[in-house]
Amino acid sequence: MDTDKPKRTRKILTTVSERPVWVIGPLWALVNGYYLLKDGIVVTGESEKYIREAHTFIQTGHLHSGNYWLYFTQIFLLSIFIKLKLGFVFPFLVQLTVNLISCFSFQKLALRLFQNKHIALGAVIILLLNLPYQEFNHMMQTESLYFSLAVIYSSWLLRIKNLSLGTIATIAVWLFVLSVTRPTGLLFTPASIVYLFARFLAQNRSAGKLALFVLSWVLFIYALNLALGSGGRLNLMLPFEKENIICEVPTIDEPANISRAENGNSLFGLAFYVTHNFGQFCRLAWLRTLAFFGLWRSYFSLPHNIFLIVYFFSLYLLGILGWRYFPKTQPPAFYFLICLISFMWMTVIITCDDWHNRFFLSISPLLILLSMGFPAKKLNRQSE
Repeated sequence: MDTDKPKRTRKILTTVSERPVWVIGPLWALVNGYYLLKDGIVVTGESEKYIREAHTFIQTGHLHSGNYWLYFTQIFLLSIFIKLKLGFVFPFLVQLTVNLISCFSFQKLALRLFQNKHIALGAVIILLLNLPYQEFNHMMQTESLYFSLAVIYSSWLLRIKNLSLGTIATIAVWLFVLSVTRPTGLLFTPASIVYLFARFLAQNRSAGKLALFVLSWVLFIYALNLALGSGGRLNLMLPFEKENIICEVPTIDEPANISRAENGNSLFGLAFYVTHNFGQFCRLAWLRTLAFFGLWRSYFSLPHNIFLIVYFFSLYLLGILGWRYFPKTQPPAFYFLICLISFMWMTVIITCDDWHNRFFLSISPLLILLSMGFPAKKLNRQSE
């Protein structure tokens, strides 16, 4: 019997964990290489919308409607390379580069949260094996940059050591960029406010800091209301009139007779709808919740549905088993993660869920971090 085998295995694992680039780099290349060979650079479907807006921006300096400014990061990236007549290879390479940076940022964040190199490496491996998430790297649409930038920002925010004016200014820039990459980027503002207050301000409630906290919420509510009224195809009442569970897929033939405010695309209009159509709102909220967290789609192939259920329900289970780890060891980070997940869930409740789980995929890195609380808890017990 080879008694040195366990020692060699531990040595290999330790070496790999101390040099995560040896695993992250090849696995990242393998996953993205697979999708590149399978699909190439995708410029059809949803991508066509952003390519069209990039051409419009180049020709006129404007966009078709105000709501497209909430997707401007992708449009601006495409417009640069279209203007230079360099095609779509270069924006694709930018998306891949930002995604690779996000993978290493995620590993650093996991290392900061769990203080364990094996868990940190495991977390980024799970992220790279999130195939529906990684597939967006090859599409000329907003998700690739948004997913990656969201991870980079979260990784940086949860690792800052002090709160200075420079840090606040950097946070403001990040929140602005996220908000003009996808509209759901606005949700990072309240989550960041909650995190910063819990991490840096809760123990020192000076008048100035409390005023900053209140002002941040006021600015967020103002920006959110402004975004809701940005025009274009945005119609908050339409998913309720057609009782959409999945966006753009009505579940009734005739529009529902709902009570609505004159300006439905506003926070007041949304509150008016909920209070005057509470029964319908609760029913649709439940069905959209099932679609959001259940993931399964009747139009997906059986292997795809099996992958979604096995992969994500495993994260749910691990998150439940290790849920006490974060509130005890990293309460501010826990508040940040829970806020983002809750806000995205509420966004789906008041609108509709996505055809391809895009809304859910945006929170999948957060679920991975929460699921790592279980092995972290087990290792803590073993070390005691």
